[in-house]
Amino acid sequence: MAYPRRLFLRLSLRTFTDSVPAMVPPCVFAFVDDGLAWSTLREVTAIPVALALLSPLWAAWRTRALVRAARGLGIPVSENALDRTQTHTLTGVPLSLVRTELGAARRASGVGDGNPVGFSWRPFRGKASADGSVTYEEASGETRVELRAGKGLKTDTAVFHGAVFLALCQTVRTIEPGSTK
Repeated sequence: MAYPRRLFLRLSLRTFTDSVPAMVPPCVFAFVDDGLAWSTLREVTAIPVALALLSPLWAAWRTRALVRAARGLGIPVSENALDRTQTHTLTGVPLSLVRTELGAARRASGVGDGNPVGFSWRPFRGKASADGSVTYEEASGETRVELRAGKGLKTDTAVFHGAVFLALCQTVRTIEPGSTK
């Protein structure tokens, strides 16, 4: 399976740059402990090289997970999958079905009444959640699902890269009739 290249490249770059602050203290401590020497230089360069080699592996795994989550839903997987806000439009999904399905979902909480329907969605098993809303437009019959990074969902850490996109895919899979849950 071919992964979206731009998503992979953006994930690789973000994973490496997010790990730069973690690289600085060991490098500083090595210079303070040993001074300027070849052994210090070798130790200091080993950390960024190791992270530069591990970042693409993490990015490949994460890209594959996001592609797999979107499979069969019609949600395009691109470099925008890392954004803090994700939207998708469905057709033929009435608001009553949305409320019923979200109310029954174990990952959803705080499902509101009215139009739009507000809720929180936990893409992982922890307490981190995305804030969502589902708006139904009666004239066109379209249902618009929008999720934003919410409580505890820090999209700037490597673990949560693409978490809002993952939450969108899980939500659409839950409320769309005929999808595998």
